Amino acid sequence: MILSHLKTFVRIIDAGSLTRAAEQLSLTQPAVTKQLAALEESFQTRLVIRQGRRLRLTPSGEVLYHYAKRILALVDQTYEAIAEIERPGQGEIDLGAVSTIAVFSLPKVLAIFTRNFPSLRVRVHIGEIQDTLDKVIRQDVAVGLVTVPIVHPQVDSVPLFQDPVRLVVSPEKAKKLPRELDLEELSHMEFISYQTPSRFRAFMDGVLEQHGIIPHVLMEFNSHDLVKSMVKVGLGVAFVPESVVAEDLANGSLETIRVKNLPPLARTTSLILAKDPPRSGGLMALLTTFFDHYQVEPRLWPPWYWETRAYEAALPWNPHQKESKERKP
Repeated sequence: MILSHLKTFVRIIDAGSLTRAAEQLSLTQPAVTKQLAALEESFQTRLVIRQGRRLRLTPSGEVLYHYAKRILALVDQTYEAIAEIERPGQGEIDLGAVSTIAVFSLPKVLAIFTRNFPSLRVRVHIGEIQDTLDKVIRQDVAVGLVTVPIVHPQVDSVPLFQDPVRLVVSPEKAKKLPRELDLEELSHMEFISYQTPSRFRAFMDGVLEQHGIIPHVLMEFNSHDLVKSMVKVGLGVAFVPESVVAEDLANGSLETIRVKNLPPLARTTSLILAKDPPRSGGLMALLTTFFDHYQVEPRLWPPWYWETRAYEAALPWNPHQKESKERKP
């Protein structure tokens, strides 16, 4: 009964009204109202305040909403874990990622994963770094992919690869420039840049400022494709992650230029997950795919990973059956 009431409570808040929640749950509005009243009676406090047609959570309601979502997510994961034993190799797993990784790096890994585990589905949720971190902490997603290392007491962070930062120009513009710029020449360039307050823009502005360069930003965009498009037609230069322009550099539509006395720059793409996540074959298969693809050193894997592998080996379906049996910690 309490699970049903919690589900109704979360749906009321997400829907924004009792009426919409009742429609979505295929219940009558009096039934929804009764369940809300039962929760308030159980916790001996008001959970929701009605302001005209709008609903506002009380401080106690905020707490219950937070925990109710976690409880319901854990219940779903419990069903999935048991179903996985009954239906080996099947199920769904949620993954969060920032847009750069989702567009330019994730497809290759997911192609390998779906080829090896065709009965497992991955649902990808795209968001900013903080949003992805929050989803991992709440366990709304099992795995998060971000463009920086994360240090957080509730999260394990595993570095996957270094993504170098390149200064790119159009082929026509490259012909008029030396193959290696000095810092003074760079300071006179017109930049196509990412909009503030993006983390990449803040990172690059900080690096350039340390070297006495205040970039002359001609245009700002919040899209990788728009930044590249403006550079390709010769409107300026741009610092971009290599993963974003790998194909453009390969086909010659963009070229890179080195800068004297500017140290090599790179961002660390990292995989994050809760310190002690619900362990399923699907999660282990996904982690194994990432670790194998990026050749992550075993010493960097989460501490519980090997303990869980021993458990998984006893299941009817072993999520590691596709990997080399020679890999050891």
